[in-house]
Amino acid sequence: MKKTSVRSKTWQYRGACLALASLLAANAVQGQQAQPSQGAQPAPQAPPPGDIRVSTMAAQPPATPELEMKDDSVQLALNQAVEIALQQNLGIVIERYARTQRRLGIIQALGIYDLVADATLQATDEQQAVVATTDAGSQNQQVFNFGFAQRIPTGGNVTFGWDNSRTESNARNRDTPTSFNSGFNFAYTQSLLQNFGRLAFERNLVIAQTNSRISRQEFERIVTETVQDVENAYWNLVNAREQLVVAQQSLALARELNDRNRIQVEVGTLAPLEMVQSEAAIATRDEDIIRATSAIGDAEDELRRLLNLPTTEGLWQKPIVPTTAPETERISIDLAAAINTALEERPELRTQELQLAQAQLDAEFFRHQLRPQLNLTANYGNNGTGVGFQNAFNQVTGFDFRGWGIRLDFLYPIQNRTARAQSAAANLDFERVRTLLDQQKTLISTEVRRAARAVDTAAKQIDAARISLEFQNKNLDAERKRYENGMSTSFQITQIQDDLTQARSRQVQATINYRTALAEYYRSIGRLLEQQGIAVDDPGEPDWEAQRFSFSRAPLPGEGRR
Repeated sequence: MKKTSVRSKTWQYRGACLALASLLAANAVQGQQAQPSQGAQPAPQAPPPGDIRVSTMAAQPPATPELEMKDDSVQLALNQAVEIALQQNLGIVIERYARTQRRLGIIQALGIYDLVADATLQATDEQQAVVATTDAGSQNQQVFNFGFAQRIPTGGNVTFGWDNSRTESNARNRDTPTSFNSGFNFAYTQSLLQNFGRLAFERNLVIAQTNSRISRQEFERIVTETVQDVENAYWNLVNAREQLVVAQQSLALARELNDRNRIQVEVGTLAPLEMVQSEAAIATRDEDIIRATSAIGDAEDELRRLLNLPTTEGLWQKPIVPTTAPETERISIDLAAAINTALEERPELRTQELQLAQAQLDAEFFRHQLRPQLNLTANYGNNGTGVGFQNAFNQVTGFDFRGWGIRLDFLYPIQNRTARAQSAAANLDFERVRTLLDQQKTLISTEVRRAARAVDTAAKQIDAARISLEFQNKNLDAERKRYENGMSTSFQITQIQDDLTQARSRQVQATINYRTALAEYYRSIGRLLEQQGIAVDDPGEPDWEAQRFSFSRAPLPGEGRR
């Protein structure tokens, strides 16, 4: 009876301490649904649309982002992490270059309308043997010709040329040893069947415009994926830090049990063998803490990589403390409306639609290539000759010696295999791209359904984890009473403590899963940027139809760089 009394008193004292510690820990975990994590601020409301602007124009990112430091740690909120990534992330920086290059592709394609000037300067001096009295023994000539060429939207080419020459010869049949020749000529060439019209001539411009618009959608897709990656990395870090807290709580329980066992062994109420189990539990939970600490380092490095934090400022050595709590309001999802939103908003679909429109234009272009070639050439000119340049010039401007010509050239390959094969391939490509669009719609609808299901599942997991934690706390209390009455062992207590630790871990993970599921859902419907208050600033495509014959030489992005 005395032995039992000593054990009972010892248990009551240590058990009361353990019960109080467990109650506090359980309340802390159970209250996660309403209270922020350690060191965190209440979850902020989503910013209104357009609070964060991200430009598509190529520019050098700022050297070092502004970060709040506290206790030699980086204090980082989720919206701040997203904003830094939008400026610094190397994937977005690279995509800015690609976007700007695609826009420049339109300016490059506009080169078909560049006014082309050409000039020729030539001087010759020839001497030869004379075999007839009309031959010239020596002759020298100076030539200065210049002209302009301009293409027009129908595919035609308009040229103007002015030729001038001075010839000096000792031929006896010439009235004067020196003569001047001058004249101008207008010419116009035009394809009348194959390659006639804007569709044929401006096809590369349309392709450049389509590629530019596709790059705009691709930029939005990259930004969306980056924002989602940053969110996931942020919540992974929150999860890792919370899991470390859970591991520390688990270690505290194991040490509490070991301390109780040591006292009972010392007073002779417990066999020394019971110490082995509690000490083994402490060693196991020390390993859990080591793994949890390593997971924090991995999560911090991934977040630093996405934010592209500079390595020269020591930011890769400083801990990152998330200040945004993971708890958030739950949403209700209308699946049909969500799918319709995704089909309207997803940049992948808009890209596919642009590619389908281009494939349709290509099919029409190659269908026109089945036509035979019929080319028109027309020219008109005037010329003059005199003993002086002024005489020749007066004859030209007086239209004394006019001339014109017109010509039609017809060409048609009898089998026409090349054009037929190209047209057939273009038709098949149009059907292929149309099928790809249907496939993309199906994939996106499936993604939305899966994402909506994941949000619903994560919400239910939070509730289930909370209930499980409540039961595990009750189960531990019951097992303690059994242990007090000599009906349980350290091994059984340790197992139930492990069950309680797993329940706490599942509740933390369930809360994080809900946030990552929300990010995936908003991405799947094409609304992640809007939900985060992010707007893409894009200048759009140059108005090439209005700039066909522009002489503007405004600096271009990247011009003059080395």
